[in-house]
Amino acid sequence: MRLPRHSGRCRSGPVACVAALLVLGAAACTSTDQAAETPSGCVADAELVGAHSRHYLTSGGNEYEYLLYVPVAASAPAPLVLNFHGLGGDGAGQAAYTGYTDLAEAEGFVAVHPSGILVESSKWGATRNWEGIGADTISRDDVQFVSDLIDRIAAQTCIDLNRVYATGFSNGGYFSAHLVCGLTDRIAATFSVGGISHPGGCQPARPVAMGAVHGTADEVVPFDNSRESVLLKGVQIDDEKVQELGEFFGEIIPDELAQFATEFNCATATETRFDAVTWLTRYTGCDGDIELRFYAIEGAGHIWPGSSWAKGGSKNGAASADGISATAQGWAFMSQYSLDR
Repeated sequence: MRLPRHSGRCRSGPVACVAALLVLGAAACTSTDQAAETPSGCVADAELVGAHSRHYLTSGGNEYEYLLYVPVAASAPAPLVLNFHGLGGDGAGQAAYTGYTDLAEAEGFVAVHPSGILVESSKWGATRNWEGIGADTISRDDVQFVSDLIDRIAAQTCIDLNRVYATGFSNGGYFSAHLVCGLTDRIAATFSVGGISHPGGCQPARPVAMGAVHGTADEVVPFDNSRESVLLKGVQIDDEKVQELGEFFGEIIPDELAQFATEFNCATATETRFDAVTWLTRYTGCDGDIELRFYAIEGAGHIWPGSSWAKGGSKNGAASADGISATAQGWAFMSQYSLDR
């Protein structure tokens, strides 16, 4: 369900983009038609307010780390944004790279930056990642972890369980979309940056508002199949795995979101100029009164648009111009939606 455009306590103001860390960021279906229940009279632990706190959670036999930020002037209950890092990154790097903590303080939502499991891979060595890109050597269920994490956060501070949002970069962007298939009863909207996929076999049980932004010159997660991902160069693995990864990174990114639009019976796709270097495709008339948005940034590489890294240049393709902020735009889009019926 879409909220009124100015509902809640969303104060305006640009997000400050802080020092960038290059983190490469992937991507499943249960649901319920009933809105989540938010505990009444919930309060945040005073020790958690106004600073990052590091916590650990065991889920499915694996230990995960997450950074929790509760703003000083949080809404009560507050929306929750889960921000997932890319391949080889971690929660702390994602927080610094995207500036979501600054925006959380300004807008009154709780921000959580989880870290994936450290996995030994024949492809990229020991890296932290999220399931869905064929790099797993251990038994894991990251979707269940996210559900457990939401429960943990709800016990730690006062959140609105109807307004839980997922965003992420690259591997984390893929994973955010993966949650549309696997956690439709808990995620109100998603916004994927530098990576999105419609996983095979995904049949979302209800429409979920989704946004995505991608650079046309991305060399890590190519915009289309006209180039090979730099992650595949020099990879010493068997031919079958090379083929598997080639198919994964050979997806045409705009078509992946379009598949969700088909799933959600969206009636209209309209392409317009968003700014001097960005094209915006809006899928409207969808079931559930939701919308899908895809931002294509001409000449941009594998970056989080609006971050200081994007403004300063990127070795993974050209940098984006000073225009769209994936942080501010992602929040503005996601915050319109709620699980409330």
